[in-house]
Amino acid sequence: MKKSKQKKEDIVVFAFKKGSQTRFEDSENSSYRFVDASIERIMDGYNVISEKIGFSGYREDVVNYISGLIDVYIKIYNLDIDKIKDFDPIDFDPDFDDTVVYEM
Repeated sequence: MKKSKQKKEDIVVFAFKKGSQTRFEDSENSSYRFVDASIERIMDGYNVISEKIGFSGYREDVVNYISGLIDVYIKIYNLDIDKIKDFDPIDFDPDFDDTVVYEM
């Protein structure tokens, strides 16, 4: 696939088709349960219920929110994550490759 020159956009929206990201049964995956509970707490705080949600904002704010969730999860479960030294992000495709990005 030939890459074209990147276009500058005011906002970019990524949407997931229902079920497209399902990799685990929710009861088997502690990270799924943690993120689901975090989203549930946000919705409870605003007294809303919905099966469809969206997060938006400036890239930096969204990155900080997601990385904050990861940091809290790591601290709760006392995980030690070491980055693999020879990881090449160009060669990694999580949809087609079983390569381990981080060792735990």
